[in-house]
Amino acid sequence: IEEGEVTPTTTYVDKGEVKVDEFTIKNSDGKAHGVQTMTQVLEESLNTGAIFAKEQIGNKKFLEYLKSFGFGQPTGIELPEAKGSLDNLRLNIEVNYDTASFGQGITVTPIQFIQAFSAFSNGGKMLRPYLVAEKIFADGRTEQTEPTVARTVFSKQTADNITSMLVGGVENGHGKKAGVPGYYIAGKTGTAQIGSQNGKGYLEEVTIGSFAGYGPVEDPRFLMLVRVDRPAGVKFAEVTAAPAFGELAAFMLRYYNVPPTRK
Repeated sequence: IEEGEVTPTTTYVDKGEVKVDEFTIKNSDGKAHGVQTMTQVLEESLNTGAIFAKEQIGNKKFLEYLKSFGFGQPTGIELPEAKGSLDNLRLNIEVNYDTASFGQGITVTPIQFIQAFSAFSNGGKMLRPYLVAEKIFADGRTEQTEPTVARTVFSKQTADNITSMLVGGVENGHGKKAGVPGYYIAGKTGTAQIGSQNGKGYLEEVTIGSFAGYGPVEDPRFLMLVRVDRPAGVKFAEVTAAPAFGELAAFMLRYYNVPPTRK
């Protein structure tokens, strides 16, 4: 969107799978959905659509954006942290870039993901995360931590477009259970396979479910990531992380006394 190569209404034909060299990448639901917009790609979590969007800017520019979001780098938060890895993209192997477009084959920490998502809720400006809100010294002096911008990732117009698309994911897509009556919430489900310990392929029927989002979108008061590791008996985040997000979001909106913004 920032590069002007797609818009929320840009369409492609979803055939249910993409063949790359000797590999076949399918949608998570195994279905072909036909003509779909980029907004529907997010609402329905279409792997083929993520690949289509990535192809419009190419692998090099795609990797530049991953780095701009802070992936593969420590955030600088006041605790020891892993930095995740983009090593799978060091060699220009097409299938690795295709799977990375929908979140597989790279590793990202939860705090990195929160930092990256802050660009959507703050008009394109990605904020640096911190834990300590205020320091109180022995002599009574106080020192408050002020939010700082790590970098501007994209324009406010792009952020607004993506926010609208993410609202669609909650209103019409797999994120419905993350919604809170009376408010517009923006967010996205994530269901990731877990790599096998021997480094080949993924574990069978084992996933990490997540939901990241913020609200109310007119003036966000919170940004949150819910992650559920190895949920029992279910596969997709829409029935694990999304409902938990919705309950926590409702609590926070009450806690902050945020009046409803819609009927």
